[in-house]
Amino acid sequence: MRTTGPADTHNRHKQAFSEQVREVIRISDILLLTLDARHITASRIFELEKEIKEHGKLLIHVLMKSDLVDAESVALSHELETLSHPILLSAKNRRGIGKLRERIHVLAKRFTEHPHVHVGVIGYPNTGKSSLIGMLARRAAAPVSSQPGFTKHMRKIRFAKGILLLDAPGVIPTKESLFGDRDLKKHALLGVHVPESVRNPDLLVAELMKNYPGRFERQYQVEADGDVELLLSTLGGRWKLLKKKGEIDTERVARRILKEHYSQR
Repeated sequence: MRTTGPADTHNRHKQAFSEQVREVIRISDILLLTLDARHITASRIFELEKEIKEHGKLLIHVLMKSDLVDAESVALSHELETLSHPILLSAKNRRGIGKLRERIHVLAKRFTEHPHVHVGVIGYPNTGKSSLIGMLARRAAAPVSSQPGFTKHMRKIRFAKGILLLDAPGVIPTKESLFGDRDLKKHALLGVHVPESVRNPDLLVAELMKNYPGRFERQYQVEADGDVELLLSTLGGRWKLLKKKGEIDTERVARRILKEHYSQR
C-alpha cells in the first residue's frame, strides 16, 4: 500500500491521540463527553461511548455552546433520549455549570473507596473541552485556544478535594479523515479544521453558508444571497486580497473568513 509523508504523520498523530484518550478512559471513573449543542448527533463519538460502556464507566454528555441554541427546543429533542445525564452548558454565561458540578459530586460518592476520583474530559476538537475544564476548576486551569486541537497532552487538574479532572487532546474518530473531502461537511459544522491548513477552504465556506443562511452576508454586509463565489469576490476586492495578475485570491479570502468564523465560536 502506497503512503505519503503527510498522511503518515497524520496517522501517527491520530494514533497517539487515540492512545492518550483511551488511557484517560481507563483511568477515569467518570467521563464527560463534550458535544456541540447545535449539532448533537454529529459531535458524538460512538466508538468511544461504546468503549466507555464496555469499561463500566459513568458517562455525562455535556452540550456546550448552549447559548447558541433554543434550550427549550433542545430539551424536547429526541436526541436527548439517547444521551447519558445530558447537561446544557454555556461558557459564555456559565449557564449549567452549577448543575454539572453538583452531578459530578453526586456520582463521585459511588467511589468513596478510591483515594482519588478521576473525571476524564473528552470530545471532538473545538467542542469546548478547555473552557469546560477552566469553569469546573474555577480558574484558567487549561489554556484555551480558538485553534482546534490546542491541547496536546493529558493533564491532571484539581476539581475538588479528592476529585481530579483529566484533560486529553481532542478526538477524531478512526474512520474519519481531516484531509479528505469525505468528512468535510461534518467537520465544517463542528469547526474541527484548522483554517490555515485545510484543503479547499472555499468549499468549507460554501458548506457553512448552507448551514447558517445569511450569517456571512449580515456579518460582512454583503448581498451574496448564499452565493459563495459572489461573497468571496466581493470581500476579496474589499480586503484587496489579489493575485499578481489582479485576480481575486479566493483561497486567501476563504481562509480569512474561516479564521474569523472559528475564532468567534
